[in-house]
Amino acid sequence: MSLIKHLKQLCGRSIKIQNVAGLASHPVSVQRVLFKLQTQHLQVMSSEMSIRNFHNSSFCFQEAVLKKRDRMTEIDLKADAADLFKTAVKSVCPKVMIENVLQYNRATSTLKVQDKTYTVNKNIFVVGFGEAVLGMAKVVEDILSDHLVTGIISIPKGLKEEIFNIENNRDMFLSPTSKIQVFEGAATVSSVEMDQRSYNAAIAIQNLVSNLSPNDILIVVLSEGGSTLCPSPYPPITLLDLFELTRLLARNGATVREINTVRKNIEILKGGGLALLARPAKVVSLILSSVIGDAVDLIASGPTCPTQRTPHHCMEILMRLGILDKTPESIRKFLEKEIKQLNMIQAQAGLKSTQKKVQQHQLEGVQNVIVGNNLIACEAAASRATELGYLPVILTTEMTGEATKVGSLYAKLAKFVMFCFDRKASWEPNSELSIMELELVSLGIKKKWINYIANTVDKAHNMNRDICIIAGGDTVVHVRGSGQGGKCMESVLAAAIALQEEFRVKKLNVAECRMCYLSCDSDGHDGVTKMAGAVVDLEFLDKVEASGLSMREYLENNDSFRFFEKVNQGNNFIQTNLTGTNIMNVMIMLVEKPREVKYQYKD
Repeated sequence: MSLIKHLKQLCGRSIKIQNVAGLASHPVSVQRVLFKLQTQHLQVMSSEMSIRNFHNSSFCFQEAVLKKRDRMTEIDLKADAADLFKTAVKSVCPKVMIENVLQYNRATSTLKVQDKTYTVNKNIFVVGFGEAVLGMAKVVEDILSDHLVTGIISIPKGLKEEIFNIENNRDMFLSPTSKIQVFEGAATVSSVEMDQRSYNAAIAIQNLVSNLSPNDILIVVLSEGGSTLCPSPYPPITLLDLFELTRLLARNGATVREINTVRKNIEILKGGGLALLARPAKVVSLILSSVIGDAVDLIASGPTCPTQRTPHHCMEILMRLGILDKTPESIRKFLEKEIKQLNMIQAQAGLKSTQKKVQQHQLEGVQNVIVGNNLIACEAAASRATELGYLPVILTTEMTGEATKVGSLYAKLAKFVMFCFDRKASWEPNSELSIMELELVSLGIKKKWINYIANTVDKAHNMNRDICIIAGGDTVVHVRGSGQGGKCMESVLAAAIALQEEFRVKKLNVAECRMCYLSCDSDGHDGVTKMAGAVVDLEFLDKVEASGLSMREYLENNDSFRFFEKVNQGNNFIQTNLTGTNIMNVMIMLVEKPREVKYQYKD
């Protein structure tokens, strides 16, 4: 093997060039070898190694020695995971997001939003609904206060109080003299508990936007929770009917996409209804994405994205989930009526071309802009992980599926990472590792993701770093029990059960590494609880055993909150209070590399 290859393999270990005289016959000089080492591994050497120079009258060489990392002996994985989650949330705070999009020129009285420019002259109106719109509206008002006429936003009850208790979030508050009226309703947005206060906000917004002129500019701020915070059912559907249907959908495993698809078919302000009511005013919609794929027609049920009605699809969703017979009669009849009308229209000639022209006309004067999403948050977490000494992998920003299955998947992924760390000791085929790869693929992990993780673990081993796997997305829960919890905590509890199986019941054929798994809701409230989520590690399993509680019984009763409350004195909760933002869920797994050196270069 060439000297260069030896040096490449040894990068990250102690490298010392000795017996320089014996290298004289090598076709590459010592100086060139060391230069190549430095140029190819500059980042590793500067961050992970100390360099010592040795001089002689006839030669010069260097010794690269691993720096001793203070965090190597005492790493609090759970604290690091919580740090990464909070960093992700901070990256999508309203101030940063909105200021990146709204470019106001006071001298020319123009507002530039991406590639469009608007003339402002005391003609700005603001409406919004969602968990993040308080801070978003605050930034809009700060930028355009001279031209703001009035505005209305709908936020969760208690949001202002919780945000006020967090000192760094106080800049999200509107001034006492603000022209924007704030409605507080739907105390627990995540449980779809729309109420009369949120309905009153919807009526007020509907009245405001219906009276705008061609010279007016309506700025709409939207985020997760917008559907619940602005309910506007078509008559004769009542608010109670709408609440009952949404609760049925959520409790029977409907995704956010499916819930919002139904909502935009049965509500006045959804499915582009807000933008249509605002015509002929210009509409600029600033959207914080909380939907897989950043689909603007589904975020907050797409109030500024005119789309064709799809009542057939709604009925299919209700039937597939087995809740059609439980759906309020007013909603069933409304959808059936819509289907009949649509069928009559489809019988007419030139339907597709007519629909396309109508939709294009509806979109004129409407600009929808994604100002923040899950990717921004995951990238911020990855950057922070690097600062803390981890080698990060952003697995996906589109993680979906049942919360319990996702949690179990991460437990198996932790085991896979440990096997990958171990395989550096021997490059011989490992049948157990191959079986694990197949199992991960069957559980929904793409083969390219598995290869990426395996390659990253190899790099982490050479660079003396620990692994951080980050994912974003939105899971679902099928509620069958009477317990209390949320999809993030349910995912973590399922992960703990799988860790028990993989690391305590089964025999682990490689060195066990320290690890932890965190899953949190970015809005700060997981389900109906006031916790963002939870985090577990292998030490947690010992605390569970000491408690005598059955993890599986609590999981089957959808009672993850009470379980984490009883075990380890609740120290495995992640608490942030309401964050004033929402970009779905963030999942983080940290795996510490093996402490022992499994192989090293010898002369």
